[in-house]
Amino acid sequence: MSGPSDRLSRYTPAIFACAFINFVLAQLAAAGGMTWPALPLLAPTTLAVVHLTTLGWLTLLMLGALFQFVPVISNRPLPSQRLVLATLVLFECGLWTLVAGFIGFAGALGDLLPAGAVGVLVAVALGIANLLAPLSHAARRSLPARFVLAGLGSLIVTIALGVCFALALQVPSLAARLGPLLGAGLPAHLLAGLAGWLTLTAVGVSYKLLPMFLLAPEERGALAEAVFALLAGGTALAIAGAVSFALLHSSICGTIETAGVALAGVGTALYLGDVARIYRSRRRRTIELHNRAVLAAFLALGLLLPAALLWQVGADFATPLLVALALSGWLSGLAVTQLYKIVAFLSWLVHFGGKLGTATVPRVQDLVNESRGVLGFGLFFGGVAVQGAGAALAASGPFRVGTALCLLGTLALGREYWRAWRLRYVAQA
Repeated sequence: MSGPSDRLSRYTPAIFACAFINFVLAQLAAAGGMTWPALPLLAPTTLAVVHLTTLGWLTLLMLGALFQFVPVISNRPLPSQRLVLATLVLFECGLWTLVAGFIGFAGALGDLLPAGAVGVLVAVALGIANLLAPLSHAARRSLPARFVLAGLGSLIVTIALGVCFALALQVPSLAARLGPLLGAGLPAHLLAGLAGWLTLTAVGVSYKLLPMFLLAPEERGALAEAVFALLAGGTALAIAGAVSFALLHSSICGTIETAGVALAGVGTALYLGDVARIYRSRRRRTIELHNRAVLAAFLALGLLLPAALLWQVGADFATPLLVALALSGWLSGLAVTQLYKIVAFLSWLVHFGGKLGTATVPRVQDLVNESRGVLGFGLFFGGVAVQGAGAALAASGPFRVGTALCLLGTLALGREYWRAWRLRYVAQA
């Protein structure tokens, strides 16, 4: 076996492994009844599992993907691989300190909340510093780079709000100043994290991955530029309105937030239309399994539009339904489907990247067995449907059953990721 290709971000596989473990643990806790709706929405364990999912799974996974992805779109290496390792170590330490602070909120462990939040903030700052130079170089000519930059800006806002919440809860001298933000800042935190950081970045990455894997034109033209303007501009407006409303309680701020959500909704609809155009213009006749399965994630994104409308008009069930659709259906669905091909591609780089042109090498597709991957995707997205129904009805039984199905699907897919990484199917062939 040859050494790792110089095109591989050295610590990205380790980041993916840590993120996957965090996701499995979060699903185990939710399936075991340690979260809403078995417990209150703001129960300490609910908050711990939500942050284990949003930070430990989705944010860490996205950062790991960006450490591999950004050098590709910018054609420039990251300034430091050691900084990638430092980001991973500090992030995991901060994350688990934060989780311990949530779980032990009523006791002495509650004092860990600010330390965990600051630890995550420092890790994110290191990660962004490592990505900024190549991203800035690519921003003028690369639409995905502009999406990622906008997403990273939202990530800073999300973590900063989280730090403010932790300080308001645990530092009495700051509670008076930060109390108003703590009381009404949750919508801004959700918007910045789910719509700003995770969705904007996911859309940007998909604008590179979908055309690449489907052999479709990468230049998306005016439609994609409109998607960026509406999604990024609308999300920024919504976050600004939500933060202002939390501080000022002005109806004008609420109107700004609503207008931003509406613009982002139009941008989302245009994006889904552009995704359909990518599929229609593909040159790959047979669509690979992961790009068939990801259609379920795009369906969840489409369902977020009416759910967001219900949230804006104040429907009681809209918030948990919105979070379930966003976290499980759209973001986690996109993640598990694209990891199926990304892990195989990274494994191909490690084992065969240095042999290309000098020896016969397998295709990336030879590293997976799609007939075995179908079961994992079926269990996962079937679980998402049941979980979403449970969230809409605030019914603990269906929600836990749906989460358990998602967990089984995740574990089945994890086995396929491992087999691709270890060349099991290539060895069998």
